[in-house]
Amino acid sequence: MELSVIIVSYNVRHFLEQCLISVYKALEGIDSEVFVVDNNSADGSCSMVGRRFPEARLIMNPENRGFSAANNQALKLATGRYLLLLNPDTLVEEETFKKCITFMDDHPDAGAAGVRMIDGKGRFLPESKRAIPTPGTAFFKISGLSRLFPHSGLFNRYYLGHLDNNSTAQADVISGAFMFIRREAFEKAGFLDEDYFMYGEDIDYSYRLIKSGFVNYYYPGAKIIHYKGESTKKENLNVLVNFYKAMLIFVRKHFNRGNNRSYVFLVQTAIFFRAGLSLGKRVILFILPEFAYNPLKKEEKTVIISDSEGYSRIKELLELNPSGNIVSGRVSISPDDISAEVLGNLGQLKEVLRVNKVREVIFASRNVNTSLIIDSMHAIADSNVKIKIASSDEKYILGSRYVSTIDNPDSFNREYTGNRFIIWLKKLFNRKAVLPLDP
Repeated sequence: MELSVIIVSYNVRHFLEQCLISVYKALEGIDSEVFVVDNNSADGSCSMVGRRFPEARLIMNPENRGFSAANNQALKLATGRYLLLLNPDTLVEEETFKKCITFMDDHPDAGAAGVRMIDGKGRFLPESKRAIPTPGTAFFKISGLSRLFPHSGLFNRYYLGHLDNNSTAQADVISGAFMFIRREAFEKAGFLDEDYFMYGEDIDYSYRLIKSGFVNYYYPGAKIIHYKGESTKKENLNVLVNFYKAMLIFVRKHFNRGNNRSYVFLVQTAIFFRAGLSLGKRVILFILPEFAYNPLKKEEKTVIISDSEGYSRIKELLELNPSGNIVSGRVSISPDDISAEVLGNLGQLKEVLRVNKVREVIFASRNVNTSLIIDSMHAIADSNVKIKIASSDEKYILGSRYVSTIDNPDSFNREYTGNRFIIWLKKLFNRKAVLPLDP
């Protein structure tokens, strides 16, 4: 067995489905196995996996066991020469796995490798490459100094800000969203530490790989989309608690001795300070109305990247739950496609957005492969547009914290920047509130 892919899922049915579609495309020609460990989802995830991906080995937990414990369940069964821990809110390129296998074969000292990750808006994710959060590094990160000096090798060592995002480099910490592990390294480092329920387990495991005599690499030759936090967005307070708890576990486990104790105290102080600020911010956002809110906001323009048939089907899906946006037209995949609704071709995408003042882009995954979607997203990352992807059957559309389905067009996962007060009033009085439909 060449590769074992392990995905831990919790209430992200549609993201998981798209992830698995991309995974199986990338696994073509590779001797492989796929594990899906479900942590007691209540959104139909398990039935979807069983129906659409019967070849996947599905493990259904009766409770949410957390990320580390769920991964360990599959790691005990996996037989691959390489092991991949993959988040369900990701999309991988068609050649991702082949590239990673070749890279690891060419670097026998590598314990694990991570890839270049972009978010749902096409922006580079700095957690693609990180350093071990020693007390000093952790303090600069938690205190906010890393943000003030993003390219500093001292103040932003946590995100290795001094290294080129496009160049292969040694990176102490590999993200748990995509951690490509050599079996020999796994056998020496052991299973994930189950003291980490959520967050921190990737930092801990990366450090243990290094202590086992291996090197971890950041490999930007392969790219993925990572929407980030889809499984946890509805549990904001729990996410906050688990994140800072994980930081404390790591620092106390690895650095709470000798001269490091004074640094540990500073880190703990910074953690509690930042946790307090984060909690305060959430309280303010919850009780503070957005005074500038206008339900009659100006209509925005959308373009769809697809062929003619996909364009019509995606328009029909959008009409089931109108957002107030106007579909301006289509961006063709081929320069030879000059149908009436075509504004330009994919090579002209950035110019199409500028000339037509477009605020939303929808890719049709049936027509555009993942590699091309990722490259196009990255190319327009500075265009300040919302980016979404329609499923291959055009039955649902995904974006950052956004889902719209043909079966349930009201199933939007929104990340509001305001209007918390309206939502609170709606819950309090059990009445409908007028809310914007944009994510």
